[in-house]
Amino acid sequence: MLKGLLRVVDDEGMDQIHWAALQVLETTGLILRGDFLLRALADAGCRVDFEKQRAWFRPALVVRQMEAQRSRYSMVRSSLWYPFCKAMPQEDVAWPDQFVVDYGFTTPSIYDYPDGRYRKPTVQDQIDMIKLGDALEPVKAVCAPFICGDFDPRIESAETARLLLLHTGKPGWVSTASWREVKYLAEFAALALEAASEQRDAAFKTQPPMFAHAYCTTSPLKLDTHPCEVLAEALKYRFPVNFAPMPILGGTAPITPAGGAVIAAAEILGCTTACSLVDPGVFYYATVIAGEMDMRTTQICYATPAAILTDALLHQLFRFKYGMVLNVEPAYLEAKSPGIQAAFMKTYRQMAFAATVSAPLAIGLLDNGSAFSPTQAMLDLDMNQALYKLHQGIRVDGEALCLDLINTLAFCEQQAYIQTEHTLSHFRDVMWDTRYFDRSYRREECYRPEEADRSLLSRADEDWRRLVKQQRAPERSAAFRAELDRIVTAARAELLSP
Repeated sequence: MLKGLLRVVDDEGMDQIHWAALQVLETTGLILRGDFLLRALADAGCRVDFEKQRAWFRPALVVRQMEAQRSRYSMVRSSLWYPFCKAMPQEDVAWPDQFVVDYGFTTPSIYDYPDGRYRKPTVQDQIDMIKLGDALEPVKAVCAPFICGDFDPRIESAETARLLLLHTGKPGWVSTASWREVKYLAEFAALALEAASEQRDAAFKTQPPMFAHAYCTTSPLKLDTHPCEVLAEALKYRFPVNFAPMPILGGTAPITPAGGAVIAAAEILGCTTACSLVDPGVFYYATVIAGEMDMRTTQICYATPAAILTDALLHQLFRFKYGMVLNVEPAYLEAKSPGIQAAFMKTYRQMAFAATVSAPLAIGLLDNGSAFSPTQAMLDLDMNQALYKLHQGIRVDGEALCLDLINTLAFCEQQAYIQTEHTLSHFRDVMWDTRYFDRSYRREECYRPEEADRSLLSRADEDWRRLVKQQRAPERSAAFRAELDRIVTAARAELLSP
């Protein structure tokens, strides 16, 4: 397989960013809207203004707390999703251990093809996209596809968790912005583990199903009320903690990647320090999705050199300086519909990360993470397989060199390689058998790009609809369904009460 990693910063540069982040924490501090974090910092000797919910950090404390986290948690994810690589390799990018793609991003919109229309997802959309993820073999965890508009927002996460457990045998992640839902998601998680015959305590501490939350900081230098509330509740269950800044270069952070990295690093270091004082035994990791503000439109853009370099810089800082996993999310991009722009931006962003960080292979996301397109997902699956085959690199051994065959066929006057058992045995492993891209010989004199694109998109659209129609829900026992109903009924009674 391909090996190596492009360094975006040297050791001296990492030291400069490290010390700059410590200086920001000491001089400016963080706003933390959770008293439990402020009390822990005050008890550790930090200056705290409880009225303004602001804390200033002692550099020695930050260094000590971060050193205690070194190499404790090693699973590699893209933002929150399925841990596609069990441990970060030495001096190399992290690729999936097998061909695995991310699926399900809890988007508020679905993009309909061929209508070309964005709309709010229904319960049936949620079920259909869960079934599609269940049908796709490279999808190892079906995360919540949508924020479902048919459900009351107070109970939406619990209702979605129920649909996941009913319609897929590989349930993934459900998000929540409410601390009151956490205990019910923990119960769903325990039920999912029981169905999978996994040990509850070990899985809860490393890769819990149904609940894997990102505590999104608000750049610059804040952890607001809702993430603090969810964090306080989630700590009761010892779920892993993922702090996730989204610095916007030129907007909520300095325009330079180095300056943006200082802001994001200070947020992660400060939040991890405070939370690890509360519970040092929990596993901590981080995620970053940096963007830049377009100075013409004020649109936030992610598939740009500066944004990608900021993410890569932060990953390498935390990986090599602190021994801590920091994930990136390749799926955020500005394309609003399937087509040339989506194909370029997705390939560019993913290959840039595959050279500097890791290669999570996401499918289906459009419009800066706000919409999911099943048609685009089928195309992404095809493109991602090409990326994965590239990573597999070149095999060099007797079977691959096949000298006896070369000498036997000589000048191919009696037989061609396409006729041999060797080709039959290896062509599926070596070749990219694209389902959608036209690689046939030219047969006509006129080819219109809009017609070619329409043909490609139509075939992808037909394929996902066929898979959903054919997919059957997993068998669930009466006891499983009864426990599922009990959890949902209890959640409705509490969360929908006045």
